Amino acid sequence: MRPLILLLLGLCAFPAQATQLLPMRINGLDPLLEAHVRAAIALPEAGDKAVEISEGRLAYYVGNINRQVEDSLEPLGYYGAKVSSRLEREGEAVRLVLDVAPGSPVTVRQRNLRMDGAAGGDRFIGFWLEGFEPAEGQPFVHGIYEDNKAAIGQALLDRGYFDQRNTVHAVRVTRAAGAADIDLAWDSGPRYRYGAVRFEGHGFEPGLLDKLVDFERGKPYSQPQINRLQESLGKLDYFSSIQIVPELSAKQDGEVPILVNLTRAQRTNQHASARFGTKTGFGVEYGVERRWINRRGHKLDANAAWAQNEQSFTTLYRIPAFQWLDGWYGIGLVARNEEYTGSNSRYLEAVFSRSGQIRKWELLASVNVRRERFDEFIPDVDQNVPFDLYTSVLYPEFNAVWRDSDDPNYPRDGRAWHYQLRTGYEFSESKSPFVQAGVKHKRVLGLDNGNRLLLRAELGAIWTPDYALFPPSLRYYAGGDQSVRGYGYKEIGQYIGSYNFGGRYLAVASAEYEYRLNPEWAVAGFIDVGDAFDRKPSAHLGIGAGARWRSPIGPVRFDLAYGFDGPKPGIGIHFAIGPDL
Repeated sequence: MRPLILLLLGLCAFPAQATQLLPMRINGLDPLLEAHVRAAIALPEAGDKAVEISEGRLAYYVGNINRQVEDSLEPLGYYGAKVSSRLEREGEAVRLVLDVAPGSPVTVRQRNLRMDGAAGGDRFIGFWLEGFEPAEGQPFVHGIYEDNKAAIGQALLDRGYFDQRNTVHAVRVTRAAGAADIDLAWDSGPRYRYGAVRFEGHGFEPGLLDKLVDFERGKPYSQPQINRLQESLGKLDYFSSIQIVPELSAKQDGEVPILVNLTRAQRTNQHASARFGTKTGFGVEYGVERRWINRRGHKLDANAAWAQNEQSFTTLYRIPAFQWLDGWYGIGLVARNEEYTGSNSRYLEAVFSRSGQIRKWELLASVNVRRERFDEFIPDVDQNVPFDLYTSVLYPEFNAVWRDSDDPNYPRDGRAWHYQLRTGYEFSESKSPFVQAGVKHKRVLGLDNGNRLLLRAELGAIWTPDYALFPPSLRYYAGGDQSVRGYGYKEIGQYIGSYNFGGRYLAVASAEYEYRLNPEWAVAGFIDVGDAFDRKPSAHLGIGAGARWRSPIGPVRFDLAYGFDGPKPGIGIHFAIGPDL
């Protein structure tokens, strides 16, 4: 310490003079401990450059630095750390050098955890006590200890033990033995039951939202059921704010009332956009949604789109269906016209549907009636001439989607399954029945350094004795942003001359490697292959690369891909916005 004091005395010989302080050097610590120490003592540092500091301030830092380092290491279990410090001159500047011997961390020698009150027999709370860390033999880290203690307190609240209190919380550290003894006890008090649920601020007819409550009055309180109610209310898209709280000031007789405070969102939501597609051409789109049109909570959505080769209009009237399964009854009408080089189709469809959600499953069942006019080719010996044909189909349809991921917008571990089943018959011309089934799977795998592997596969099949009168809009096609890149939308199918007849069967697969550049940007390379075919598949290969932007509105993807086997091989441009699953 004597050389350090002499150096300080020399510096203080000129009290008005400032000193250039170089970044501190720490010896003896691994990178994680060193980063923790630097953050804890907060010396003025600016990267690898010197910082101007008064000599009085430098003397203050030097006089306190050893104790600060020792104190900063104690929360990580290092109670016996030895620190020595010195100042070294480097030209006109000085550098503070620390030599640290952290020693061995204090470990937990004994734990005494006790739960008194009704929660003493609660198996769920017992699991939290069994998993408490740090465990015996582990380093005593203050942060881990406090986090686990707080987690048990929160678990008690989540189970309805609203009178709980931490009656004993003591840690005894014996430095000589390098040991810590933990003594913790709680008095949970009684477990409260659900009281009456009261909705405020919604403006709908009484009883409408009560159907979303899936717990009964008098049953034991459980926060996950409250969270599910919050989620159900959020999906209605009626409200801009949802707050659900137990009214602790009104709890009595072992029951706690539940207050749901709601704030309505803006009643009308509109959107407009311009777009361009290599198949559709330039286009515009406008949509309007009435989040509610009456006190019974009915909704009305309408959307109109016009492009050079494609026009559509859709409207959907939705009625709340909150009993048994959260969802909606729907009555919809769809009109669509497609005029492409290889095919023309125009149809009108009425839809009667019931949607719902069960945990991670999104379900939709519907009955559909479709009338379609389309171009058809009747090949014979001398001609290959298109004719206008008409078909009418009635079919029930069932769709199910299952998703699971660690992040809905940008997963590093996620998977999704999409199932579709249609069965019905053509009732105006052929009177032929049909069955159509499809499945799609997506998988996201996180790799080192934030990189990802994205896999996708899709299969589909149609069975009908009169395929010629099966609506082209329901047949299978491949190609486009969400299918085989490097090909235009619906470019891959069974061709007769220049006419794309579509396919009875579909098989598509994709593999993509995404390399992360920074938190917002990534680049990707991919290979897609697939076909929509009548009898024998032919692999249509697309290879390309693209950029990925993690934008505030969700992932944005821009790709360039080369399609090797299409009617017009060449480079395709693909742009997509939306979640990976």
